[in-house]
Amino acid sequence: MRSLRSLCLLKVHSLRLPALDPSLIPPNLAKDIKIMGLFNKSFIDRDQYYELGGSFVYQDALSIQYDGASWNILYRSNEFFADCCPHCDFVEPDLKQFTLEEGKLAPVLPHFTSVQRYKELMMSLNYTMEDDGTSGKIKLQLFRNSDPLPLVTRNITIGMNADRQWEASCEGFDFLQILRSRYIETPDSIQDVFSAPLYHSCIRRAMMLLQWDQYELVVGLDDVMAAVDEAFNQQEPEEFLEDFWRLIVE
Repeated sequence: MRSLRSLCLLKVHSLRLPALDPSLIPPNLAKDIKIMGLFNKSFIDRDQYYELGGSFVYQDALSIQYDGASWNILYRSNEFFADCCPHCDFVEPDLKQFTLEEGKLAPVLPHFTSVQRYKELMMSLNYTMEDDGTSGKIKLQLFRNSDPLPLVTRNITIGMNADRQWEASCEGFDFLQILRSRYIETPDSIQDVFSAPLYHSCIRRAMMLLQWDQYELVVGLDDVMAAVDEAFNQQEPEEFLEDFWRLIVE
């Protein structure tokens, strides 16, 4: 259960108030608010969503919540075969989470990884942040008998990309098997992300509009949504009905 201090910090962060003058509040509170301003975000993998060759759908989302005492990392991650389309064969990914306190060892719980030898190890979290609060890094490290395994780490770097979007980039060995390489911030709560299909009806026609690339077999979420928009939303009602009946006849 979160403390009153943590609940108050989360409330202040959720209000998105203008930058507070650090001199007006205790230093430890100012530090925690600054950390939350950088790290407390939800992200979604927009680069890899639909595999053209195999018709597989990949759904990955990540949320980081620091409350002044511990780090709560929530994630949704799954893949499924779309025999018809991502709508008709939709599978909602489970929402999972783990909580770590900075610098303290915690067991690697079974649902984090399918690799048996990792389940007997411990894990820790540490973070670094630039003084101006524009970028930072979370380091997840595995331990055996209280000794760090230097080659088994996963870093999550938070910062602005060239398009002025908050981005979470993951590097290192993905021993958790849940953290993809790159996520973009989403305004949606992770409880809502991938909780329902992208569209309210079959989008098989839209998927047929996606273009093959000899170098990229997996298309991003934005490309899929653009195809949906082209196939349905921009059509005149008469054209849509004409195409619909043609599909029925065929």
